Amino acid sequence: MAKRKRLELRVSEDQYTFLRKTAQASGFRSISAYVLALVTKDQRHSCGDQHDGAEAFAASLNRLSREIRTTHTAQQAVFAAIDSLVRLFLTCIPEPPPEELDQAKRRARLRYDRFLLAVAQNMTSDCRATLTELMDRP
Repeated sequence: MAKRKRLELRVSEDQYTFLRKTAQASGFRSISAYVLALVTKDQRHSCGDQHDGAEAFAASLNRLSREIRTTHTAQQAVFAAIDSLVRLFLTCIPEPPPEELDQAKRRARLRYDRFLLAVAQNMTSDCRATLTELMDRP
């Protein structure tokens, strides 16, 4: 058996009386046994809380990781769809003749602004403000 270390604790007379009465009422032989039981109980309780906290943190990280993977997959699908649409558009739509290019650009800008406005109206998240900012840029 390992040798026990001695610990001295200085308390006021009132605290000593309270500890003695509480220890006797709880069925302990001495104040030392009562204090040792309290410290052991607190140590077990605090270690359990740390373990539970670590498990909750790990579970949160795991859930966050799954959400990020899901978002990444959805983002890749959107990129692929946009790429396919752009390729189709560039294949099927001819460029305007050079003499009509300025007018075509002005009409395209107006159509693009209407498109951004329609997209912003259909959005339900904070991205709407970001899209509105895109429309307001020069």
